[in-house]
Amino acid sequence: MRGRLTSSVSLASILVGISASVPVREALAQEPAAAVQQAAAPGQGDGASLSAQIQDVKVTGAEAAAQKLQEQVLTKTPRSGTIVTDKVIEEQQIETVTDISRRVPGYRPNLVQPRQSRMTIRGAGIAAASAGTGSPSDTGYVVDNVYWSFAGFQWGEFVDLSSVEVLYGPTGTAGTKNTNVGSIIMHTQLPSFVPKTTLRTSYGNYNHIRQTINTTGPLIDDALAYRLAFYLDKGDGWIRDARSGATYLDTNRLGLHFQLFGVGDGWSDRLSAIYNGSNEQNGYLTAAIGDTSLAYANGTRPAQTYFQRVQQRLGKPIWTIDPNTPYRVAMGRNPTHVGMVSNELNVAVGDYILTLITAGGFGSFKNYASQDDQLLDIGSNDMDTMGWQVSQEFRLSSPKEQELEWTVGTFTYWEFLQDRMHHATFGYDAPKWFKDPAAIPGNISWWLNKAGDIQQAAFGQATWHATEQFDLTFGLRDSWDLRYSSNKFRPTYNYWVPVSIAEQDRALAYHLNYGWSDTGGATKGHNAVIGIINPKYQITENVQVYALIGRGDKQPAVNTQNTPNYRRNSATLSVTPLGWKPAFNKAETSWDYEIGAKTNWFDGALISNVNLYWNDLYDFQIGQQQVQTLADGATVTIAYLGNAPHVRLRGVEFVEQWRPFDGLTLNLSGAYTEARFVNYAQAPTPEDWAFSGGPATMSLSNTRITQLPKWQINGGYSYERSIGNVFAGLGDLGNQPITAFTYLNAAWFDKSQLTHPRSIRQYWQPDYVMLDAGLGLKTSDSKYSLTLWSKNLFDNRPWRSISFGSATAPTNVGISTQGPRTFGVTSSITF
Repeated sequence: MRGRLTSSVSLASILVGISASVPVREALAQEPAAAVQQAAAPGQGDGASLSAQIQDVKVTGAEAAAQKLQEQVLTKTPRSGTIVTDKVIEEQQIETVTDISRRVPGYRPNLVQPRQSRMTIRGAGIAAASAGTGSPSDTGYVVDNVYWSFAGFQWGEFVDLSSVEVLYGPTGTAGTKNTNVGSIIMHTQLPSFVPKTTLRTSYGNYNHIRQTINTTGPLIDDALAYRLAFYLDKGDGWIRDARSGATYLDTNRLGLHFQLFGVGDGWSDRLSAIYNGSNEQNGYLTAAIGDTSLAYANGTRPAQTYFQRVQQRLGKPIWTIDPNTPYRVAMGRNPTHVGMVSNELNVAVGDYILTLITAGGFGSFKNYASQDDQLLDIGSNDMDTMGWQVSQEFRLSSPKEQELEWTVGTFTYWEFLQDRMHHATFGYDAPKWFKDPAAIPGNISWWLNKAGDIQQAAFGQATWHATEQFDLTFGLRDSWDLRYSSNKFRPTYNYWVPVSIAEQDRALAYHLNYGWSDTGGATKGHNAVIGIINPKYQITENVQVYALIGRGDKQPAVNTQNTPNYRRNSATLSVTPLGWKPAFNKAETSWDYEIGAKTNWFDGALISNVNLYWNDLYDFQIGQQQVQTLADGATVTIAYLGNAPHVRLRGVEFVEQWRPFDGLTLNLSGAYTEARFVNYAQAPTPEDWAFSGGPATMSLSNTRITQLPKWQINGGYSYERSIGNVFAGLGDLGNQPITAFTYLNAAWFDKSQLTHPRSIRQYWQPDYVMLDAGLGLKTSDSKYSLTLWSKNLFDNRPWRSISFGSATAPTNVGISTQGPRTFGVTSSITF
């Protein structure tokens, strides 16, 4: 089996053969969120059923769609997965991917700013040591059947979600773009032919106000419907600058989602346009908590601490070691604009369904965040990114309820990303700090890189209903990727100072790492073969067991850290160019093995699911170091985006849900994740081994991947009960029976190691709980509601990282992405 799956022969012709002989059922949870939500979505039936599905859409709401999808994923789909329904999303104030991560074990968005997210499932995502541009993630992000690659497309908030689904394991054989470890899938509400408008207003601490509108209805009766969702969200940040009074990590954003849904005899079409924009001071990512505390492994310390160097070279005081009270010279806002447009057309062709999904997106992400604290102006570290994406997918699906069901299709994808990085700018204090008069304030080493990807893929997935109890799902995908990379460095100089351009260029190259240089363009092709075998056996009406064997393949990443290699001379503050880092790393291959069981009892009132997985990732994309020996015998250490030969992910996932009586739902879910380097010999050394004469690389083989808790367990409840007409006599509101509701969700994160496994000094982020809770009242028809809520009730602010500093940096930590304790009130009215 392994030999066939790893064949380099194109599968296009094989897939055509499959389409003629092997039926497919959509085993991936990307399959339609039930027909009522995604009418005539791919792989969901013949022409007759398409008309029935369209009729369902006209009379059925989003809540029923989400419940049907939840039933499908938790009790029928033979793969590990979980669902957050629209009822939970609305009542529990779920607005961002961070909120979702507190309900879904094993999913970590790690969203630190608009253009950069380290989103992971089971601990695998964008390669560490990558800026994110040009590096595909092991974890996919899908909105209404469209895959969005660049992390910036995840920015924004949610207004009209029908459900959020997390699918574990390799994907791509049933459509969209392939991923190695799973995908988070957003299902938004379809337009409805029943007029409805909901207005929601929230007020909270930090002067927070959020207004949303979600309106839908027919434009042409029984033929064309619309939906418009809009949000405006503003609030102060939770970090206040002691000098300027400005607040950092604030909220200042808006967005809209406009849809048209048309139906006719044997066809449906859904047009969607999404915009998210923000202008926030969200670049406050790290902060000092003290002077340099680094002690080298050989027993020595840096010759000078950071605070000592500030005093000696600049003669300035230290103002703060409180990460919540910075002193910044400047902290600009980071304007962000993201647009996504998609169209899904479903047409009945005889007994088959033809689906065409066309999508395109654009993102602009500008960064103006100073990194200097203590009122220093040594330099800034900023970046502007623009990204474009276009995809076209064709699917042909067989009729349902056949012994053999199938889906086949093609997928075409184009992506172009460009970083325009003012990554290195000399500030006012630079000449004194670097002891170099050629470090002219205002000089910038512009770093312009481009990363592209073109993919053409053919895929097919089939399900054979061998008996009433046994199903076998299998799929294949063949993808061809062409990656593109270029990097050039174009410094700006000051022509009005008595320092030569050559000297200015030398200073930029030595102190800021980049002088005038250009890699030119480079391309690399890669053929990827993806496959799954997914048997399911229904032991009884209530008990299902399944297994999964999957092969994934992630294309090579573009090394946007492809900077010049230099040999440095500290005596003359000069550099000698030595060439370039590799433009690309190797492709990453995944072999995933899973077994699981899904059970439901008492007519679905009790659900208990468990899944065990073992996932080997070969040539795992990650930062790497290499020692190069020069002609004169000297050596230099090169750091670049490379590969670890072998990483293993293994663990357990479980979902428990119990409805003991009407109105009360108890939830418990969890994930144990062991992510380990099996073979990683040339890993970067930790900071306490970076002394003169110390090792240039260090093996991390047989160590755990850091910054990842072993356990995440979520538990909570939601309860509602009718309390009668308590507002009798108050007009329309008094004529409605009132329902009281309350909820609580606690997400416990195990401790996580923040330091390098080989460091002499270790630091672990202690375990913590993110507790969200609320209570409220609503009318029985949900026309009116009022909710009092709180997020992160214990005000836990876990650090993301820690560094013990050096002569040029203090001891600092990564600011929490979870945010502080917030609380407020939300009212809603529907008419």
